Amino acid sequence: MYKNKTIDCVIPARMSSSRFPGKPLVKINGRELVLRVADIVNESKFVDRIIIATEDLVIKSRVESEGYEAMITGKHYTCTHRVAEVAKDLKTDFVFNLQGDEPEIDYKDIDKIIEFGIDNDCDMVQPSRPVTDEDLEDDDTVQMILNNGKVLHMERNLPTITDNVISQVGMYFYKREVVADYPNLDMTWIKHWGGLDTIAFCGKYDVIPFDIHTRTQAIDRPHHIHIVEQHLAA
Repeated sequence: MYKNKTIDCVIPARMSSSRFPGKPLVKINGRELVLRVADIVNESKFVDRIIIATEDLVIKSRVESEGYEAMITGKHYTCTHRVAEVAKDLKTDFVFNLQGDEPEIDYKDIDKIIEFGIDNDCDMVQPSRPVTDEDLEDDDTVQMILNNGKVLHMERNLPTITDNVISQVGMYFYKREVVADYPNLDMTWIKHWGGLDTIAFCGKYDVIPFDIHTRTQAIDRPHHIHIVEQHLAA
């Protein structure tokens, strides 16, 4: 809780990732990826409840064996639909969505994002960081275009990089009613032009960037496991 506002964290995870099937239960130094992500959120000062949202019983069983709460959802074509399905029935003021493949996120950044979002009464906060040369060579990194301080568009491999382009980080903070409204938003860009989930919010809601400054390694492909283990060893 922060300033008498309740915050639930929903972690979407599924076994059928197109780029890395089965990755939520792949181990990093002996602990499953999805559990490492839940452990990070568990350090937050402000998150009141952690829920792993999944369509897979094997994930639900494993996280519950470690004392975490899980909910089975329907099958969805975006992870935000999965979060929205859970969020619509939650009795909370805000929802933090941390992607289940982000094992290098700092829990202190989670708390800073929550403070910023609540202090500024944001509909949605989209964490970000400055674009690096490494980002420009990485097909898995999503770039965001800002206009008047708000996220206007996002995609991989933008043809032009200017001062109003930043890189996305795989976590999100919303008012509960905003993310619960997600299934009602315009999905044309996402379905037909390969757009990223956040684009659906743009236009109806203000999507405000929040700079966490540092580049974190998400697990998008099998070789990223080794990179994260190297970072942990360092």
